[in-house]
Amino acid sequence: MDTETLISAALREAGYGPDAIGSALPRIMRILDAEDVRIAVGRSLSRKEREYVRLQLELGLSVSEVVAGLNA
Repeated sequence: MDTETLISAALREAGYGPDAIGSALPRIMRILDAEDVRIAVGRSLSRKEREYVRLQLELGLSVSEVVAGLNA
């Protein structure tokens, strides 16, 4: 079971409806992706770096692409 399916099932089990899950799930997945970026970089990110990561993830870049941009 992938992460998105697992979180969706947990939210459904907690009593959230399809509309709430549909609006919350993309944000939750971006938060998890941002944490993956932080772990891949191996350090805490500055405020500017966090903003960069947030924008890049919202644009649809993958975690590896964002990490490459930070390391460039």
